[in-house]
Amino acid sequence: NTKTKKAREKVGNKESFKMTSVKVAVRCRPYNQREKDLGSKLCIRMEGNSTMLVDEDGGERTFNFDYSYWSHDGFDEDPETGYLTPKPGSNYVDQTKVFQDMGVGVLNNAWEGYNTCLFAYGQTGSGKSYSMVGYGNNKGIVPVACEELFKRV
Repeated sequence: NTKTKKAREKVGNKESFKMTSVKVAVRCRPYNQREKDLGSKLCIRMEGNSTMLVDEDGGERTFNFDYSYWSHDGFDEDPETGYLTPKPGSNYVDQTKVFQDMGVGVLNNAWEGYNTCLFAYGQTGSGKSYSMVGYGNNKGIVPVACEELFKRV
């Protein structure tokens, strides 16, 4: 129907209605203050959907996921809004991109009447709440999905 078509176009992801079983994403967050104080050394890098863990001897293990999101560095904070945006040439992934990749499909499938689930798993302090809820104008998947849902109603 026309209302559903407009809702799909509004979110802007044409592939979101494709049925998939599971999508897996990993995200590398910035250091927290404790890690900065300890002089922690970065042991991860990401290229495309690959995440590489690098050990102290230079050895590397590669893992492939549906999405590998680099959010460790390479961003600027808008002084007026506080929103974090990628610096030119960086591979920083902001909240909008995470929502487009992970949230839109869940929202659209739920809107079409399918059961959906999105959950975050990881160690305490690893960034789950930031990706799912966000803070300030850097809204996470859940509040953006709610906003989009109510725009459709």
